[in-house]
Amino acid sequence: MVWVFKSQFEGLSALKRGVHALTKAVTPAFGPRGYNVVIKKGKAPIVLTKNGIRIAKEIILQDAFESLGVKLAKEALLKVVEQTGDGSTTALVVIDALFTQGLKGIAAGLDPQEIKAGILLSVEMVYQQLQRQAIELQSPKDVLHVAMVAANHDVTLGTVVATVISQADLKGVFSSKDSGISKTRGLGKRVKSGYLSPYFVTRPETMDVVWEEALVLILSHSLVSLSEELIRYLELISEQNTHPLVIIAEDFDQNVLRTLILNKLRNGLPVCAVKAPGSRELRQVVLEDLAILTGATLIGQESENCEIPVSLDVLGRVKQVMITKETFTFLEGGGDAEIIQARKQELCLAIAGSTSESECQELEERLAIFIGSIPQVQITADTDTEQRERQFQLESALRATKAAMKGGIVPGGGVAFLRAAHAIEVPANLSSGMTFGFETLLQAVRTPLKVLAQNCGRSSEEVIHTILSHENPRFGYNGMTDTFEDLVDAGICDPLIVTTSSLKCAVSVSCLLLTSSFFISSRTKT
Repeated sequence: MVWVFKSQFEGLSALKRGVHALTKAVTPAFGPRGYNVVIKKGKAPIVLTKNGIRIAKEIILQDAFESLGVKLAKEALLKVVEQTGDGSTTALVVIDALFTQGLKGIAAGLDPQEIKAGILLSVEMVYQQLQRQAIELQSPKDVLHVAMVAANHDVTLGTVVATVISQADLKGVFSSKDSGISKTRGLGKRVKSGYLSPYFVTRPETMDVVWEEALVLILSHSLVSLSEELIRYLELISEQNTHPLVIIAEDFDQNVLRTLILNKLRNGLPVCAVKAPGSRELRQVVLEDLAILTGATLIGQESENCEIPVSLDVLGRVKQVMITKETFTFLEGGGDAEIIQARKQELCLAIAGSTSESECQELEERLAIFIGSIPQVQITADTDTEQRERQFQLESALRATKAAMKGGIVPGGGVAFLRAAHAIEVPANLSSGMTFGFETLLQAVRTPLKVLAQNCGRSSEEVIHTILSHENPRFGYNGMTDTFEDLVDAGICDPLIVTTSSLKCAVSVSCLLLTSSFFISSRTKT
């Protein structure tokens, strides 16, 4: 292995080429008239998608420094999707515009730190303008409009999302047992504790672990070392080629966690580690609750388990498992119905008899695990490829629509950014570097609208001129119908949180890149 070094401008230019290559691959799919991208990796099934983050994940460049630019941009896109479920392509085109123009300023001799200061000053003003444009969702029709846009204008998916989104504590859990798309009330349970490492994820595009069925090993203690007992359970799962294994314990030592990760990555062992939920004082009783729900035997320290043989009978069972960084959700547990009912009654009586507000809240949270059902959305399509893509669209739309419910909406199609930038004047008495950075940000936020217009076969400058000639702040270009109209009335709107989050992440990574001065990368000897 050899180390390769590049100076500031040479390195920045290579990173810019990487970011631009990624942008060129993703932007043709942007907007209502964007094209699908076909992805085929080895023996994996074909993926047909218009989703920016799914496309971006597959882009790998040979040049180490160009690849570094791609990686940094991908991290920003992943953060946007994690936070809001949408906005990845918007973030990418803004990154590309900011970085490209910022690099021109550096080449002209401007101070990168001053350019960054100008960008940060400008973006704060854009945030304020976006807040002024925000509209609270007033009706189910508003929710439907947001859901349809988030679902890539799929009427069926948008309708399902709008119908389901009104239910509290929403998280889609998916099944492919029935045809079509339907919504049912399941017996879904949610625990507020997720995976301990992203290396456990089974779906990188959504950063979660999803299994149709899994076994559950519940330990009442911390795993401070790789005990013989744990090894035997892992061997049992591997030898019998049975269902995946979820391990829930009070805590996990880093060496134990590392061993589980290596077994998953190198040996393909389907396993996921989840830390016991709740405060330290509550963890033991919550673990008992989970054991009752799943039908597992709660295992204590090794010295306490002399009479408990290592077997599948000790493990609990769950169906329709979804584990994120923050939650562990399953639709059905394998616990005994009578024991579960008795526990629910016990918790209800404890709540009724409690005089402490904090204790009552803790009991209610435990009871919610038993009685809190969540929506189950069943989705299939004519082909596996279409089903995977529609399922991904549905999940993204759920997250984006939830974001709109929290923070309101702004006119879509890039118009909110355009109006915000147009309303801002460059402050006087700024240095040349700050002025350049300020103006660079105002131009960069116009890029999403420009790309959308170009993908619809329109001149971006003509579209911008037409929009700005109307005083109505909601007036813009509807790419679906190729007309200019009130976008909010037409249902073309974006969640405010998605809009601000995509801009925040774009500015963050762009400023990081522009203020880097030396670049080091490794390369294998040839």
